[in-house]
Amino acid sequence: MEQFLYPTLTAFFAAFITWLFSMRKSLAEDRAAELDNAVNAVKYYRDLLDDITARLTAATETIKKMEIQHRELMVINQQLVDELQKFKQLNGKQQ
Repeated sequence: MEQFLYPTLTAFFAAFITWLFSMRKSLAEDRAAELDNAVNAVKYYRDLLDDITARLTAATETIKKMEIQHRELMVINQQLVDELQKFKQLNGKQQ
């Protein structure tokens, strides 16, 4: 009986200890993979934020240019309206 019991127990304990160490290694690898995924997600969102910032800056500059152009066009429009009114007054006096 001892010839069977001792080798069986030795194999069982060796397998159990190996399983414990492999479980710890597996957990460490899983944590490392989670950290890598988190780092990649942070990099992705940081790049996305940088892109949005650049787009926002460009859009703001475009809006400022368009506001300046709008003001210039409003001045030109007002000048044309004034000339048209003068022309109507002169045209009305001639008849």
